[in-house]
Amino acid sequence: MKKNILIKGILVLVLIALLTMGLTGCGTIIPLCTTATVYITTPNDNYQYWIYIDGNYWGTTNWNGNMTLYGVPTGYHTFYALSTDWAWDGTTYFTIVCGVNNVSIWTTP
Repeated sequence: MKKNILIKGILVLVLIALLTMGLTGCGTIIPLCTTATVYITTPNDNYQYWIYIDGNYWGTTNWNGNMTLYGVPTGYHTFYALSTDWAWDGTTYFTIVCGVNNVSIWTTP
């Protein structure tokens, strides 16, 4: 019986210590996720586009202007689409959150 009380006491102390570190900022909080899936669409045009996020090339859309990106870092980003014939382009800004995100990039000539 005394052994159970001792174990419970130790667990309570550990829990209090962890909560104190988390609430005072002395501990490191590990984020639940750091990347997400992003569905890219170009709603006003059906063409192939080069997709850039924050100036870095991520791939080319299909002929309908759609693509799925995996491993996109969470946070605020600039999305840029440039048609493969350099005729159309568009930019949008979007905050990526954990899970699945839909980003529409409206393009103009």
